[in-house]
Amino acid sequence: MTTKTNNPLPLEVQIGQRYSWCSCGYSQSMPLCDHSHREKSSKKSVKFYAGTTGTIALCGCSETRTPPYCDQQQCKK
Repeated sequence: MTTKTNNPLPLEVQIGQRYSWCSCGYSQSMPLCDHSHREKSSKKSVKFYAGTTGTIALCGCSETRTPPYCDQQQCKK
């Protein structure tokens, strides 16, 4: 189980596959959404399709300005 962190979180993706990134930080399966926001937050998940197959870095702090990707700016504050 991964929780909210101030580090980018790696995710193995498959090209063309749809994913839901957690934007609230409450997911027990960070960086992916487990629908925890429905009870704990007004934020919604961010859906995206992988443009490549391999490992990508998604935001672990949920404060990125480039969702769902880590911009490594907000988590340094």
